[in-house]
Amino acid sequence: MIYLKTIFSAPNEVKFLKLQLKEAFPYIEKFFVCEFNRTHTGQTRELIFNNFLNQFTEEEINKIIYIGADISKESVDAINNNKLAHNNEQLIRGYFAGQINLKDEDIIFSVDADEIIFGYQYPRIMAKLGFFTPAIKLQLHQFFYRINYLWENNNFIAPTVCKAKYYKKKYPGQWRYNGKLYPEIAGCHFSWCLTIEEMIKKLNTYAHQYEYGHLAKREILEDAIKNKKYPFDPKVDFRIKVLDINKDREYYPSAIYTMMDEFKELIVPICELV
Repeated sequence: MIYLKTIFSAPNEVKFLKLQLKEAFPYIEKFFVCEFNRTHTGQTRELIFNNFLNQFTEEEINKIIYIGADISKESVDAINNNKLAHNNEQLIRGYFAGQINLKDEDIIFSVDADEIIFGYQYPRIMAKLGFFTPAIKLQLHQFFYRINYLWENNNFIAPTVCKAKYYKKKYPGQWRYNGKLYPEIAGCHFSWCLTIEEMIKKLNTYAHQYEYGHLAKREILEDAIKNKKYPFDPKVDFRIKVLDINKDREYYPSAIYTMMDEFKELIVPICELV
């Protein structure tokens, strides 16, 4: 079996999950959508994914395997504790493997919600998996703040594609950061492509809350987007190239052009930059 696995944690991610599935649809057999009743910092949250199923087609729904889990006993309170937050994060990323009877030779494409693999890359990547290469690590175009803000000097490396046996004895494994590096750009990471309100919420709940929670202020984030700054670490070489999404199509998953209305708030028009 060939699976795509992702994590759902907020309504703003629905459009990215739809994009993931549309792009992967011809190449995968099932799509794991994993949702949890705790955040990375251990705060409680409701399981809400089923409220958005009406945004998927019947064919798409037939490929979705939803895993909605209560991890209250396994997770811990990790507010202002970076190490514990990352422990919760790993639990969230690897929990699914204990709920599904995976066979050793099953192939899992493991991505976060805002990471989209190009459809044409699925067969190419799978062709490279084998006895001596049981896991492959992918590099993606790194977009930041807006889906046409390309961080041109920084490819993102994290998603993993592997045979299930690679993580069989590593529960809960990261299902991430491991394997031989795939030489081509395999897709897009739409990092922090959020509204200001969504950014503030994420900064207060995700695994790096202890490090960056102080940035959860509207004025800081608005300035960062407008002036293309990287407040997470001002020493980082943060070079943004603004793409024309209608012309620079080689940078994007083809399925995004079937749902552009859902991303319009996250596109800076070229005319505004002249």
